[in-house]
Amino acid sequence: MSLRKRFEDESLALAKLLCQPRVGGRHVAFVIAYGLKSPLLAPHVEALKQRLGPAGYSLTTDGFDEEAELLLSHCDTEAGAVAAVLGWIEQEGEKDGAAVPPALQASRARRKAAEPAVTTLAPETPEAVLADLDKLVGLAPVKKQLREVLAVVLANAERKRAGLPEVSSSLHLVFSGSPGTGKTTIARIVARMYAACGALKGARFHEVHRGGLVAEYVGQTAPKTQAAIDAARPGVLFIDEAYSLVSESGNDYGREAVATLVKAMEDHRDSLAVIVAGYEEEMAEFINMNPGLRSRFKTFIEFPDYSPPELTHIFATFAGESQVQLASGVLERVENVIALAARSDDFGNARFARSLWERSFANMAVRAHSDGKIELREVTELLPTDIPDYTPPGTVEDQPRIGFGP
Repeated sequence: MSLRKRFEDESLALAKLLCQPRVGGRHVAFVIAYGLKSPLLAPHVEALKQRLGPAGYSLTTDGFDEEAELLLSHCDTEAGAVAAVLGWIEQEGEKDGAAVPPALQASRARRKAAEPAVTTLAPETPEAVLADLDKLVGLAPVKKQLREVLAVVLANAERKRAGLPEVSSSLHLVFSGSPGTGKTTIARIVARMYAACGALKGARFHEVHRGGLVAEYVGQTAPKTQAAIDAARPGVLFIDEAYSLVSESGNDYGREAVATLVKAMEDHRDSLAVIVAGYEEEMAEFINMNPGLRSRFKTFIEFPDYSPPELTHIFATFAGESQVQLASGVLERVENVIALAARSDDFGNARFARSLWERSFANMAVRAHSDGKIELREVTELLPTDIPDYTPPGTVEDQPRIGFGP
């Protein structure tokens, strides 16, 4: 579980325990300070606990407020989480008119001394974003179509400067394809691309599923959807498995979310791009179920499955990022395992490649520890024997086990 996911779950559980309607910055700050046991945060744990306040009366806890989301966005590393909480404490102290406590003054001085000189970074250029796009393995037809989208955006920008009307200027996109084919990664690049070429004034990226838009009770879905829209602006709102917004029975609140979304796509066309993603057939049915969706989504991009050689390349990339060398014969074995797995109906594409890499690393670690100790050289080179055989889904007994038990 990632650090961010851990703090999301713990702060949500805390807010529910206190019967409070939203997860706020105070909840996230407390679970980080309490959970990390950092010397920089230890002096503030009790004060943060007091900020949680008395229990409320809400029967449901509905999402995260802006402060909570901002704190969580810095939780990629423990150092980032600690710095974010210290900054939040400082900000809250200034709001209250309170003096900055000595412990915070000291930690602030240490952070200041460790920080590099502040430099102003130039905005990204479309060429720089496209260079990152080209680094991705495979996806040739996707890359080609995105270049066409960029060309249209740049052409319209030039026409706008000349006082001419824009042509086919919708920034909203439909991504279709199997799981693990890079849809989320490409959506993030699209957000950067739109900002780089001036189509949007920011490169925010907010990813949601059905649960991030649709509420359980009457009157809650529209505000919840609007909150997700506001979190994305200016930038991209990415809705994965968007077809799940509307159930087959049509007796839930998903249609209210769609209606709110359609209105926002028109009202905020200069600050919001919506990208919806999912399986090809389901996405076609989803777009066709609402005339507003059909009129606003004009660009459909299909993501092909990766080939075994491409997924082998991705596996090698994971190893390279972890500074693990691949012994002779590893890549051939990896490609054979992937080719066998690719015949399965629920093949995960890049997700399978990542899972295969993680299981292979685990096997290497077990091999290295077989004599009771691990030497560095044993965990920096992967051998062909570390690559597990492909196990069809459902044959649990053949899968490698990590942990305790029979």
